[in-house]
Amino acid sequence: MFKALKIKFAARRVERKKNSRRSNSHSKASFWTRMWNVCCAPFRAIGRACRRVWLWISGLNLIGLVNTTLLSAIIVLFSMLIIDVVKSNKTPLVIVAKNDISAPVRPQITVSNQSAPRNIRNRENTLPLRRDAQRQFVGEPINVARVQPDRVAIKQTARRGKTMYGDVIIDSRGAATMLKAGDVIKGNLYLQHMRKYTLPRGIRVEGNMFLRNMGMLQFGGEFTVTGNIYVTPTSSFGPIPGTARLGGQVII
Repeated sequence: MFKALKIKFAARRVERKKNSRRSNSHSKASFWTRMWNVCCAPFRAIGRACRRVWLWISGLNLIGLVNTTLLSAIIVLFSMLIIDVVKSNKTPLVIVAKNDISAPVRPQITVSNQSAPRNIRNRENTLPLRRDAQRQFVGEPINVARVQPDRVAIKQTARRGKTMYGDVIIDSRGAATMLKAGDVIKGNLYLQHMRKYTLPRGIRVEGNMFLRNMGMLQFGGEFTVTGNIYVTPTSSFGPIPGTARLGGQVII
């Protein structure tokens, strides 16, 4: 009997020792577990909140909400438009000035052209001279002759091959046919009373060239003038080619 009791007591002591060891190991492990749980608790709470929000959003019908919002917005806008159209003619509108100050009335002063300042006077194109209305200036009529080609000058020009001797006067398109490319003029050349005439290429003038009442004279190419080119104020000519040879100057 005592032997059985001893065995029981010994078994209880062994269990107590085991329980004490387990309790000590559990206390050490529970401390670090608590610390880990305390540090991770906020993140776990945020994760649970995000999970709930995501489940709530995924459960919603977004297309239906958007359609409902658009429909309500359209209804509100159209109702406001109808209200504005209906009530626009019935609402009286009164505009009151903030400062009811009447503008001062200035007296009007009549100013004549003589008494007015110089900068606002009427401009006079004529000199302020008194003229006698009875006096008249009668001038003699001026007869202007028609421009005709000088046939005598054309016939008097001596020509031998491509060389012409004497002064050459060209004052019309008909007379200009006597000038051809490569001609040599041993004298002066007179071009007058023509418009947009083109001087043939290769003309050589051993003298002076005179331009009288020539409008837009053009040069067909290179040419040679051993003397001067005299141009009247009523004449004009195009650009002189770079290959032209001038022995004198262009004098206006």
